[in-house]
Amino acid sequence: MSPTDDSLFYLAGATEGTTQWRADSLQFVNWGGFQTPHTVHFAPGTTLLSGASGTGKSTLLDAYLAVMMDSATPFNGASNDATIGRARGADQRNLVSYLRGKMDTTRDPDTGLLKDRVLRGQKSDTWGALAVTFIDDHGRRYTAARLFYVPQSATRDSDLLRKMCTVEGTIDLRDLAPLVESRFDRRALEGRFPNLKVHDSYGAFSQAFFTRLGIGAHGDGGKAMRLLARIQAGHQVRTVDDLYKSMVIELPDTYAAADEAVEHFKDLEDAYRAMLTEGKKLDVLNGIVDLNSRREAALEEADRIDTFGIHRTGDTSFELWKRVTLNALLSSAEDLNRELRAQSEKERTRLEASAAALISRKVDIEADLSRNETHTTVARLEADITELGFAYESARENRSLFDEQTARLDIDIDSEAEFVEAQAHSRTFIEGFEAARKNVTDRMGRLRDDAYEPSREKSELGRERESLSDRDGRMDPRLHQCRLLIAQATGIDPNDLPFVGELIDVLPEQKHWRKAIETTLFGVARIMLINSDDLDRVSHVIDPLHLPHRINFEGVELAPYNQRDLDPAYVSGKVAYKVSPFSPWVQDRISATSTDALCVDSPDSLRGGGRRVTGNGQTRLGRSGAHGESNARDVIGFSKEERLREIAHRVNQLDTILSGIDDQRKLAQSEDTSLQATKASHDKLLSSTWKDIDHSGLSAKIIELTRHKDHLLQSDDALRELHEELNELTKELKEANGKTYVTTQRLNELKSIQEVLVARKDQTATEIERIDRDQTVTLTNEQAAYLNSEYAQVGSVGDLEGFEDGVGRLRKRLSDLSMDARDKSDLIERALESAFQRYLDMWKDPNLSARVENYPSFLRILDSIRATGLHDRRQEWSRRLTDWSGQDLVPLAGAFSLAIEDIRNRLAPINAILFTLPFSDRRDRLQIDLRELHRDDIVKFKRELSVLSRANTVDFTDDQIQNWFKRLRRFMGLIRKDAPEKNNRDYFLDVRKHIEITAIAYDQDNRQRSTYAALGGKSGGETQELIAFIVGAALRFQLGDEAHERPRFAPVFLDEGFVKADSEFAGRSVDAWKGLGFQLIIGAPYGQFTALEPHADRVLYMAKNSLGHSSVVSLPRTVLTRTELMPPAGEGPNESSF
Repeated sequence: MSPTDDSLFYLAGATEGTTQWRADSLQFVNWGGFQTPHTVHFAPGTTLLSGASGTGKSTLLDAYLAVMMDSATPFNGASNDATIGRARGADQRNLVSYLRGKMDTTRDPDTGLLKDRVLRGQKSDTWGALAVTFIDDHGRRYTAARLFYVPQSATRDSDLLRKMCTVEGTIDLRDLAPLVESRFDRRALEGRFPNLKVHDSYGAFSQAFFTRLGIGAHGDGGKAMRLLARIQAGHQVRTVDDLYKSMVIELPDTYAAADEAVEHFKDLEDAYRAMLTEGKKLDVLNGIVDLNSRREAALEEADRIDTFGIHRTGDTSFELWKRVTLNALLSSAEDLNRELRAQSEKERTRLEASAAALISRKVDIEADLSRNETHTTVARLEADITELGFAYESARENRSLFDEQTARLDIDIDSEAEFVEAQAHSRTFIEGFEAARKNVTDRMGRLRDDAYEPSREKSELGRERESLSDRDGRMDPRLHQCRLLIAQATGIDPNDLPFVGELIDVLPEQKHWRKAIETTLFGVARIMLINSDDLDRVSHVIDPLHLPHRINFEGVELAPYNQRDLDPAYVSGKVAYKVSPFSPWVQDRISATSTDALCVDSPDSLRGGGRRVTGNGQTRLGRSGAHGESNARDVIGFSKEERLREIAHRVNQLDTILSGIDDQRKLAQSEDTSLQATKASHDKLLSSTWKDIDHSGLSAKIIELTRHKDHLLQSDDALRELHEELNELTKELKEANGKTYVTTQRLNELKSIQEVLVARKDQTATEIERIDRDQTVTLTNEQAAYLNSEYAQVGSVGDLEGFEDGVGRLRKRLSDLSMDARDKSDLIERALESAFQRYLDMWKDPNLSARVENYPSFLRILDSIRATGLHDRRQEWSRRLTDWSGQDLVPLAGAFSLAIEDIRNRLAPINAILFTLPFSDRRDRLQIDLRELHRDDIVKFKRELSVLSRANTVDFTDDQIQNWFKRLRRFMGLIRKDAPEKNNRDYFLDVRKHIEITAIAYDQDNRQRSTYAALGGKSGGETQELIAFIVGAALRFQLGDEAHERPRFAPVFLDEGFVKADSEFAGRSVDAWKGLGFQLIIGAPYGQFTALEPHADRVLYMAKNSLGHSSVVSLPRTVLTRTELMPPAGEGPNESSF
């Protein structure tokens, strides 16, 4: 080390007491704007780093963070808005942006995408390195370094290859260049630098420099490093209370005591839970025995019916029962038939004898009549009357039909003259019929024409609605049909062949611009997109296809979609883009100047550069324009819901139109039907003759002849008597012959039935004998009785004629009974399996399933629960509760008072440090004061803890034990960390929340001058000074140096430190840090330079040239003005090592 270096690091009293490490230098290669290797040396006291905004102050200070802190530490908040972990956002500082030297973000003119403008690593891999060298009072040096290899593809910090190294001594980062190609291979590094050690993790790396540099008590420097990072970032501190609770006071022992009590309580709770579990298991499984019994009974019923074989062909028990029963019915029917035939034979003989006597008497009377002269005349009259009677019946039927078929003419015809007049009117109607009919049919034709277009449109809408049933979007169904044909031919999923219109949608707030958007993107929206990798294959496959419509397609490169903010004044900014690998291309295409259009509110705004469009769809490009309707449907949209609503609305309109047309058509059809019916009536009238329908005239003639016949009979008594007797005999003979015929027919029928019965009985008996002989099936008495009983429910016992139908009904009944039994069994089985599933849902068992086959296993579980007995379990649990004493809560009760006392003990060394430092211009002494807060809920909590910790449950009854346990569990729920619901564990256990910490300033006579609680009410300078005192003393404590004269690890970096303090307060703040024994490296803007420069041992100035390269120079130790610090625009000091 040169004499200059020795003098540089001289500090009065530095060799006294504890050995101290200070930051000697910071090296960086390829870091931010520092393109070449740089080394910055720090003063052992205070180093001030200043420069214009953006020149690299935070870049240099972040280099220290990148070396010393873990990845969870954010880069400085002065220039980065990350607050937890390394920067996450694209606009935040991170290792990748620093190592590549990011200067700006620009938009690619070809793609419109944002990309970083960097100094290095744009088109190739790059690297970087950082090293901090520390020196102690004896001139010994120790270096911590980080090496980074940055692949060209890296986008996140996790993509980097990094090495963490410590060096006993120093290292020149320029010597690393030959090792870049090996990506800093560990063996190559340690072979090249013997004093260098590569660490595999930050834990090992940090522990190495914790131990070597004396950071933290017993080498535990994590808290100290986190506090140093917060100090460097300048995190806002609102109150003294927050400062100490977050930075100094550790987690109190109340947590450990609570966890131990909860752990002991778990045994008792497990027993209680086991008792409840067994009770719940019993509730779930208690009914399975009854369910299984009912299920087996239902299955037994179904199996018994199945033994009859009602669904099988061939010989079955059911068929045997049917034949046996039928044979018995046939025997009974045969006996009955024999009795009926005997009765019929006897009746026929009697009737034949009676008819013979009547015939003999009739012959005698006819002989007497033949001898009477008047009888011939009467006989002729009777013949004429009979003939006229036939003619009358025919005319009456003709008139009835005539009246019915001419009723719509509404005419009354009572004479031949009226009939002739009516025929004249009919001929007049027939002559004008064709003209009237043509008028109606022409009107019906016009209505059919009117309905054609609405019907066609409705059919198209129906096909479109059907097309939308299995897809999203609102694309033209004809184009979708072509897509399906292409997808089928190529084997590509139709979802992988999207149309542009399906990947965009009009934003809800831009709905009024839909017409403009549809017009502007008319052609683009109908382009089908294909993965460029498949384009050539698709072209070859579809070339021979006959597609019904022309379809445009385009091959595109797929890429991850990142949302871009587009100008809402343009069409491209009024649509949303679907998350899809096709969407980056869609967004680029739509936002391209050749496609995109500026949306203007009126035609007056169509003048100007670029494409423009009005809300009504009029477009202009310079002097060229277009306007009018394309009569094409809208196709842009992610979802089909809006299109389906449009279709439904239009279909309703078309239904209204078609309904009106249909009403008119029905009216015309009714007129045509009425016209033709009237013509048929006139045709009937013209085709009829008066003679054929004049039944009244025939009736008058019959009456006249009948009167003449009656007159003749009245004049001859003998003739009248013979006629009356002959008529009576004729009537009796007719009746006798009729009865004889009926009896004969019945007798013949019974004979035929007998033949059938004999044949059927012989066949049935033969079948029964065959079955008995073959012994293929049997019919037990029990089966026969069951079938007879069931048959009686559906058929008439003993009824041969209805037997086959009854057997059919019995077969159906048995089938239904079997099905009901099976259904009942299935229902009970589902109930069983539901119980099993409820059990398994609550208590997982990989060896069991919810299938009914596992019933024996679940029965064993139920039997086990019943065998053990819930009563025994309750007794066991009560015994455990008695054994579990409230003494397990005693340590927790004691931990609360001890924790408060421990915090007081922590503050004592800090107050001792603060007592040695004069505070403010009055040279007061600052002390940290603790005050306990007595909140009602905390007091209630501690009172409950005291009661529970002293409890004796030996003499409790069962009810008291239950209530006591619930009370105890409620309390445990407040302090356990595995509570099922969110609790206030931290509120009750964290005694730091039960106290308030303030800072009190005492004058030289030890009188209280002022109290500091909230820092916001002080001036900027006062706050900075107060924080310097409090944070510095806290840092001494975290570094483990509260008992030493000065800290073993001295460096403190401050980014934009003391920004609100004037020269006086800044000086006192710096003096406070120095008085605590710390080395300061302060980054400050121009505005704070003059306040801090008098207190700095070394001043470093940052600059950046027009190429974006940063540099740092050391300025002479004189007070410089801000103007003197500012170089000409675009210039800066030469890059070098200082």
